[in-house]
Amino acid sequence: MFKVGDTVRHVGRNIVGVVVETDGDTVYFEQSNGAEVDFPASALVLESQFQAKHSTSVRDDAGSREFDAIYDAVLDNLYPAILTIGQQYYAQVKRVPGVAVKNWDSLSALQKLNAISDAADLPVKTWIDANRPGAKPSLGELQLSILGKLGKKV
Repeated sequence: MFKVGDTVRHVGRNIVGVVVETDGDTVYFEQSNGAEVDFPASALVLESQFQAKHSTSVRDDAGSREFDAIYDAVLDNLYPAILTIGQQYYAQVKRVPGVAVKNWDSLSALQKLNAISDAADLPVKTWIDANRPGAKPSLGELQLSILGKLGKKV
C-alpha cells in the first residue's frame, strides 16, 4: 500500500503526484500543478519502480562497460548511411509516456548498435562478427547488402 509522501503514477493516464492521503483503497495525490486527484490503489505504481522498469539509462558498473570497446569499434566502421538508418529508426520508436527520451548522441554505443540492428533486422552479434578481420561477410559487404535491400546509396 502507498503512504503519504510516496510519488505515484497512474500509467494509463500519465499522471504523477505525491500521495497526500489514503482512504481504504483510494489514494489521493497532488500533481506538480497543485491539482489533487484520486484513484484506486490498484491503478497506481510507485514512480521509482516505473522509471526503473522503463529506464533507458545504462548501468554504470564495470560489467556493463566490459564490451564498450567492441561496440565502439563497430560504430567507428559503419557507413554514415547506416548510422542514419539507426538514427531514423530510433526517432520513430514508440515511446513510453512519462519516460524521458534520450537523444541519439547521448546513447551508449550498444544502444546505438541495438537501434541499427533493429532497423536492419540483424542481431548485434552479426555486426560484431562482420567487424572482425577476415570475416565473411565483411562489415563493408554486410552494410552494402543492407543498403541495397533498403534502396539506399552510400
